[in-house]
Amino acid sequence: MWSPSKVAAPRAAKRRPSVYPVIDLIPFLGVFLVLLIMFMCNPRPFHGDSPVDLPKARSATLQPGAVREDAIRIAVTRDGRSFFGWNKAEPGELPNLIRTAMRAGSERKVYLLADGRAKNDEVEIVVDQIQIAGITNVLILANKPLAP
Repeated sequence: MWSPSKVAAPRAAKRRPSVYPVIDLIPFLGVFLVLLIMFMCNPRPFHGDSPVDLPKARSATLQPGAVREDAIRIAVTRDGRSFFGWNKAEPGELPNLIRTAMRAGSERKVYLLADGRAKNDEVEIVVDQIQIAGITNVLILANKPLAP
């Protein structure tokens, strides 16, 4: 027995595509995985996003020498750890590290990044070590507060 649906079914099958378009996500996932591994294996040094929350001071001025590659930067975190450049250093090691940096051509100036919540005793110990190294020019870095 003839029916319109029996005739229409083969025609509809001819109109359907034999190949369906598919988005292949394997290359995307491969690139994403490589980038993920690359960023996880290379820790960033603390430049602007340092572990130190600088205090705010209305009289803070711009110090372009603090971003020089050979600048002597010493950071004191709120929990009392100290860093010379980007490396952790004990306060007793600072005089030798500073003298070595000055022999390498750094200016006789230390940029001190002291956390606003660090204890004064811990910062004072670091300043004493800087003075033992023969440096009298110590700049304590601060941020300007945002204007209201």
